[in-house]
Amino acid sequence: MKIEKKKLVEFLKKVKMEGTQGISECVLRFEKDGLKIDANAAAKQSRVMAWLKTSAFKEYEELGNVGMNNFETVVKVFERFGDVLVLTKEGNLLTIKSDNKKVDIELVSEDFLEVDTGQPNLEFDDTFSITAKQLKEIYADVNMNKDATLDIVTEEKKVKFSNTGKYKFETIIDAPTCKGNVKVKFGEPLLESTSGLTGNIEFSVKSDYPARVMEKTDDSVITMVVAPRVEEE
Repeated sequence: MKIEKKKLVEFLKKVKMEGTQGISECVLRFEKDGLKIDANAAAKQSRVMAWLKTSAFKEYEELGNVGMNNFETVVKVFERFGDVLVLTKEGNLLTIKSDNKKVDIELVSEDFLEVDTGQPNLEFDDTFSITAKQLKEIYADVNMNKDATLDIVTEEKKVKFSNTGKYKFETIIDAPTCKGNVKVKFGEPLLESTSGLTGNIEFSVKSDYPARVMEKTDDSVITMVVAPRVEEE
């Protein structure tokens, strides 16, 4: 199996998320229609479901399941190679080759990993589109403060983002599909799980309810589900 390193690493970096939401272990499922990864953050505040289509690969092979721990380090191992990676699996070893270099990664039995597959059954009241660039700008505003929360409020055909803290920013974007009346608050888990996304994003919300954040490209679909911040009475 062959793939450009850049394509695989960019995909895996988005999947592994960041900070407290970082994925430490997962199963890479090389299925008939591509590579799929479903994983929960150890903090249990976010979940990622990702699919890298066969179209992303120069040559594709259905390798089956590949169990990984120390996932962040594994991604860094992929980065150590040249432009095109060759992946093979034999027994409990995944071998990566490129040019004159190779490495064997010992795989972990799924019996020792927390594996949770399938899409959660969620329903939303509003869905809108936003670019990764717009989202990063909003997150940068939030991060001007310490321990701030991000409030998302939908109105008819628009969405308002605002944050708590000393520097209270407000950003309004057009959202032709929104009906309005959704109010939901998020903390760091939203920022840490979705800040690695780079494309056009579909954002689905409901009041005091998890958000679904989905990025679709020609070669991949990555979906995060993130728990809201619920204020205690």
